[in-house]
Amino acid sequence: MRKLWQRGKFHLSALMMLVPLPFLPDYFSPKPIFVPPEIRRDVAVGPFPVALATYDETPRRMPTGERMKEYRIHIRPADIDRVRGVFLRVGKPRSLRTAGALAFGNPYEREADVTVPDELAGTEELWVTMEDWSGGVHQASLPLGEIFGGKR
Repeated sequence: MRKLWQRGKFHLSALMMLVPLPFLPDYFSPKPIFVPPEIRRDVAVGPFPVALATYDETPRRMPTGERMKEYRIHIRPADIDRVRGVFLRVGKPRSLRTAGALAFGNPYEREADVTVPDELAGTEELWVTMEDWSGGVHQASLPLGEIFGGKR
């Protein structure tokens, strides 16, 4: 019985190597990859020149019902050690506590998911708030239509 199991184990492992073979041609076939065009705008937030980028697509609806749009913030390499945090928000923040979505990720390219209102009047602004390590807060805004992308 033991000898039969040893031989069966060998054949079973060989069979497990052959099972995925019918699926390999589909795996290696070229697939069309659609990447929507990118919208990129440069903005000066106090002493920090940054670039905001997003894909030209509509905001996605979250399970909670709110619409979210992803933005990427590119910071110059010379300014990385000076920037403590980057926040994005639609509408002017009242204070640093309500500055919006905190950007996360690698220091050179941070990402933030910004909540977008369901009804847009066309006069909304995207506010960028940057905090430096000395405690200084710098803000800048640009019309949401310039960096929104997709249909409203």
